[in-house]
Amino acid sequence: MSLKFAKGQGATEYLVLLAVVLIVAMVAIALLGFFPGLSYDAKKSESDSYWQGARPFQVSEHSQTGTVLTLVIRNVEANQLKMVNISVAGGAFVSYVNGTGGINFTSATPSGPYIGSGESKVIQATDLSATNCSSGSIYEYMVNFTYDSGSITNKKQYGAKTIIGKCS
Repeated sequence: MSLKFAKGQGATEYLVLLAVVLIVAMVAIALLGFFPGLSYDAKKSESDSYWQGARPFQVSEHSQTGTVLTLVIRNVEANQLKMVNISVAGGAFVSYVNGTGGINFTSATPSGPYIGSGESKVIQATDLSATNCSSGSIYEYMVNFTYDSGSITNKKQYGAKTIIGKCS
């Protein structure tokens, strides 16, 4: 007669274990969303991975101090490309257009907006809203490139991920 009470024991244990697993998963998700540090680290890692594998331009490094955003971009195509426009959304940045505007190339050779195959250039953009990025705060921007490749003009590279980092 003791077997009558044991029939539902396996199903009950299964439901209890399933409930424990779901609770642990919910706690983990809540912690990632609740603590900004954990969420920031995950987003930064994902963003850096995306931009270091992007084509034709990779963003290998980026930082912001005050109102100046610095990007290190690299041409990973087999031929030289001419940068026509860099659009930074999320602040009041002026786009780089044919050598004028709020974004300037800072590396000296070759001068101008041409970036050779495998070459990296440092680009600085100034946020004209005059909102300083205070030390330790988080910045996040969408970045898009417009470039010329040989006889094909105004090709676009849209960033699927934002660049994200902490101000220095």
